[in-house]
Amino acid sequence: MIGQTGESGTNKRLCFYHIHNPDDYAKPNFLRYASHARLLMTVREPVQNCESTIRVSFQENNYDKGVYQTLGMLFAIDQISFRIRESVGIRLEDLKARPEATIQALCAWLGVENSPTLYEMTAQGKKWWGDPSSPDYGKDKAMSPFDDAVTKRPVGAILSAKDQFVLGTLFYPFSVRFGYRDPDPDQFKKDLIEVRPMIDDMLDFEKTIADRSSIEYDQFKRNGTYQLLRAGFVDRYGITEENRISWERRTFDQ
Repeated sequence: MIGQTGESGTNKRLCFYHIHNPDDYAKPNFLRYASHARLLMTVREPVQNCESTIRVSFQENNYDKGVYQTLGMLFAIDQISFRIRESVGIRLEDLKARPEATIQALCAWLGVENSPTLYEMTAQGKKWWGDPSSPDYGKDKAMSPFDDAVTKRPVGAILSAKDQFVLGTLFYPFSVRFGYRDPDPDQFKKDLIEVRPMIDDMLDFEKTIADRSSIEYDQFKRNGTYQLLRAGFVDRYGITEENRISWERRTFDQ
């Protein structure tokens, strides 16, 4: 989040404020008191991002945490703050593959000069070595900010082809919006029809967690968190279907 600073005590015009996963109280309060703040969000191919995000919780068999992480990603783009404030999303893939062009474009949006420090993982003289939970983390050297291993890692370690299809269909509008998929309305319509009964059934990663926990599938499906995830899927599906119909009507009217 980027906001204008006050005039007293500093000659800096902008302040970059990293508010990491703010809760429902912190974010509105920030927006209230930083009325000129603009919002910056890093995005990533959603299915790959989903598998990466739930990796640790899946390994720990922490189903509840994985569900909340998945729901957070499904609805992150719908935050009302992105609609009422000037905002931009930057693809992680572009940042990794084309750092200079991407950062130059970001600087133009921010209204600041490009600087060598923007290409370093440092803050106040301290160097960040990376996330210890990452499979790419090494104790003998710091991670490179532009190492593209994370964006080139194939999906499938956790999410099966079925899981990827379900999530990929629900993420379709996001994927098209940020250029991860080419628009294909006809195929998307078919995918929506095919995926609807699938979201009521267990995903394969859920079956793996149930098997490791020695829980019968029928019992697992009665879990409140399981039901919460289904409610989120149905909600996301409904929004996606409504947008598809709205798009078709606009196309017809034109």
